[in-house]
Amino acid sequence: MIAIVLFFCSVVFAQVQQGQIIAVAAIGKTEKAQVSQRAARTPYYLIFDEHGKLTEVIPNPFYDVSRGAGPKVASFLAGKNVSAVIAGGFGHKITTALDEEGITYYEATGMVKKAVQEFIRQNPSKR
Repeated sequence: MIAIVLFFCSVVFAQVQQGQIIAVAAIGKTEKAQVSQRAARTPYYLIFDEHGKLTEVIPNPFYDVSRGAGPKVASFLAGKNVSAVIAGGFGHKITTALDEEGITYYEATGMVKKAVQEFIRQNPSKR
């Protein structure tokens, strides 16, 4: 029983120490793609770790829903443990939903990789 508790505590501690996970709204699937101007209705989210390493490319499952994309995207990204979102622009519904999920958001333009590097430079992870 003690071993299980110790294992659980070490897993929880490791997750807290992981650092930030950054999602970038992108119009393409690579780091060279442009940052999307639309945070909730972007075709893709590129997921980066706190060091700026691309770890996952996710097609936006809410790209073409008729209503409520912002709150759905915020919930989806929270489920991926995202701590920050970068996009060219954010609507009121998604910013409200991101605030409720405790996810920060930043506006940026240009190439995804450069936007992530700039974000990391301005917001170093706390280790």
